[in-house]
Amino acid sequence: TPLLGRRRSWMVLIQLMLMAAIAVLGLTRPEEAPIVTALCALLVAFLSASQDIVIDAYRIEILSPEQQGAGAAATQAGYRLGMIASGAGALFLAHSDLDWSIVYAVMAVLLIAGLIVALRAPEPEVTPRTRPGGFASQLKDMVASPFVEFFARNGVQAALLILVFILLYKLGDAFAGVMANPFYVRIGFSLGEIAAVSKVFGILATLVGVFLGGVIVARFGVLWSLFGCGILQMLSNLMFAAQAVIGPDVGFLVLTIGIENLSGGMGSAAFVAYLSLLCNTTYTGTQYALFSSLMACARTLLSTSSGWIADQTDWVTFFVLSTVIALPGLVMVIWMVKRLPMAAQSGRDPGAG
Repeated sequence: TPLLGRRRSWMVLIQLMLMAAIAVLGLTRPEEAPIVTALCALLVAFLSASQDIVIDAYRIEILSPEQQGAGAAATQAGYRLGMIASGAGALFLAHSDLDWSIVYAVMAVLLIAGLIVALRAPEPEVTPRTRPGGFASQLKDMVASPFVEFFARNGVQAALLILVFILLYKLGDAFAGVMANPFYVRIGFSLGEIAAVSKVFGILATLVGVFLGGVIVARFGVLWSLFGCGILQMLSNLMFAAQAVIGPDVGFLVLTIGIENLSGGMGSAAFVAYLSLLCNTTYTGTQYALFSSLMACARTLLSTSSGWIADQTDWVTFFVLSTVIALPGLVMVIWMVKRLPMAAQSGRDPGAG
């Protein structure tokens, strides 16, 4: 058993490596050695993704099923606050005539907060299991067994439908979101107006949304929360259509972004709670990595056609279409509520909550 426990040891190790990688990235000179900078950036991205997996696994294992909504809200809120620090915070420091190497060093130092928390946090009480002997057997246990367990637990047909649902639930939101900034510029908003409303007020609205989503999950359960928050998430796309009709009115932009980010935050909290409860605590890290990767596919690969569609239509039609695209995911929630009322909690080990 590792000195700090399985999850905490990985969290501390990865955070130390990430701090070093960020600091080194700031010391590179892309104009002189672009390949070195690219490799350092790749290492930072790899370690960041690894940290996400370990923290998500820790969160799922340390919390009871009833606490997953609050845990999902805290995760989403922490991510947004981190984006403010690494985005607006880093740009503010750079604007103060500090060298980029110092800016990156400051970003690395900020990880000390997470390191302190990891050192003081309790280790999840998960029953240890004996890994099979031999490299091939261990590789199969670490890579193949989590997938086999998920399909065996849910049945092949239900498991495939769950995976399709994960792809579709946030698709409408992602489809509209990809074109949000081009839309603001095209209809006449200045970059300053977009930054003030979208990047500042919008993030605050998202934070309120994720906390509200956590409360809703705790009150109504995961599946019904997915349905209710999904409806709000879908209908919020129509605010963009209304904005297209009204034009560059800043007051209405505040309303549009407020409603869209609030509902999006609520939907994200419910969705992350659902993904968390799908995991078996024996294979938490691998299974959650699979689910979150599928969720990312909707945000990237499946929404790539949105730019082409926006060019072929007017803005009102585009955002109405983005609303329609969200319908299949909602229909699947209804199916899950009726056919799989316990699906969201079936990943728990017997007696674990």
